[in-house]
Amino acid sequence: MDRREQIERSIIKKFRKPIWNRFVGGIKDYHLIEEGDRIAVCISGGKDSMLLAKCMQELQRHSYLQFELKFLVMDPGYSPANRRRIEENAALLGIPVEIFESEIFGVVEEIAESPCYLCARMRRGHLYKYAQQLGCNKIALGHHFDDMIETVLMSMFYSAEIKTMMPKLRSKNFEGMELIRPLYLVRERDILAWVRYNELSFLQCACRRTEQRSDLTGTDGGRRAATKALIARLRSENPQVDVNIFRSVHNLNLKTVIGYTDLEGRYHHFLDAYEGRCGRPDYAVFDLDGTLLDSLWVWREAAPAWLAAHGLPVPADLEEQLRGVTVPGAIARLQQQYQLPGTVEEGVAEICALVAKDYAEKVQLKPFARDYLDQLRRQGVPCCLATASEERYLRPALERLGLAPYFSFIVYRGDLPVDKGDPEYYRLLAGRFGAAPDRLTVFEDSLYAIRSAKEAGCRTVALYDKAADSERSRIKVLCDYYAGGFDALLEG
Repeated sequence: MDRREQIERSIIKKFRKPIWNRFVGGIKDYHLIEEGDRIAVCISGGKDSMLLAKCMQELQRHSYLQFELKFLVMDPGYSPANRRRIEENAALLGIPVEIFESEIFGVVEEIAESPCYLCARMRRGHLYKYAQQLGCNKIALGHHFDDMIETVLMSMFYSAEIKTMMPKLRSKNFEGMELIRPLYLVRERDILAWVRYNELSFLQCACRRTEQRSDLTGTDGGRRAATKALIARLRSENPQVDVNIFRSVHNLNLKTVIGYTDLEGRYHHFLDAYEGRCGRPDYAVFDLDGTLLDSLWVWREAAPAWLAAHGLPVPADLEEQLRGVTVPGAIARLQQQYQLPGTVEEGVAEICALVAKDYAEKVQLKPFARDYLDQLRRQGVPCCLATASEERYLRPALERLGLAPYFSFIVYRGDLPVDKGDPEYYRLLAGRFGAAPDRLTVFEDSLYAIRSAKEAGCRTVALYDKAADSERSRIKVLCDYYAGGFDALLEG
């Protein structure tokens, strides 16, 4: 058995539990490799990437999955001695490397602040580009367990956020490319043990600032070194501390987090679901009467005036009879109750004539409604206006108050084949946006509309209106968020 075979055997035999099993386990746990993948294994010349290359070779040899490997070495400006060492190690380990050159070290050498961060980003970009030219769909990097937990703590200490090094992620700049980290569960101490057992010697960072370093861990006395030392000190007190850090980012409880950003880049604060705030909607659907407009007084006066115009008495409970009923529904009910002639459409036209003047001259926005609409416009939230009322008398009010420009579209009574009492109404609105119903936030004051919006799968924000006092307790139970007014929705 030659030396290369002994080194390969050590991965499978002596280091089977700490290295090989964890390597395979990480690939399975995070679904890192799939049938037909063409993977560029990126080799810096250090211990981690060289071990990764050998593990990937062994996996390809023994796995039932069929995938291709390319072993890439980018020379960012290594000294001749360092490049020669990479070539010698690759030959010793039987890794058929392909070397291409860049001038990254020369560029980064002149950078005073965060040179390591810039170097890493530039190197990754070059690797993505070259791998894509070779027809690869993934690049594999040699980051390990310790890199991950150090990144978690460094993000907290130096960036004021909880952010981890993901086992895989899609490239934002190179379409169809993914980055994977197959050594994600392998500890650095076990990699070091493998290196020493086989009497191997690899590069450290090898950049012009740090190439004189000789420690195997590759620390440079900076923030990562300080974090590594902190974890080592904590581990001496609690041997499970690094495992607990690792598991903590797998078991995040959003109910106990002050704020977080979801997978679509939307920020959420715990107050979003608490009294005072409702969060930023994806798409906003606004009712008009009683929600944006303080206008229900118009309708309270219109129905009695309409009955009086027909020479009929006004019942004391008329307002209660018509609560939550659409205008056509109210006309139909009154026509049937009093045996009035004419069609529902004619009755609606008569009501509209009674209220048109008040809408054109008197009706005003609810307090802070415009401020909230301005906030949503600044945030780029698409909005629509969905009202059960007639366009003919609303349009003058919308023009007078300057509301139309806030909305992508406006839906009046009769524009849809169903009304607000039907969940299909909100599904059709979602279709207008090109979104699923659960992306809509419906702002309403009426129980019946909130109920149907919820049945459609929408999120609902209830706005207080005095006309809905008798329904308030039921509205509060049903809606996702209850606001006394638009001032409760404003940020800052």
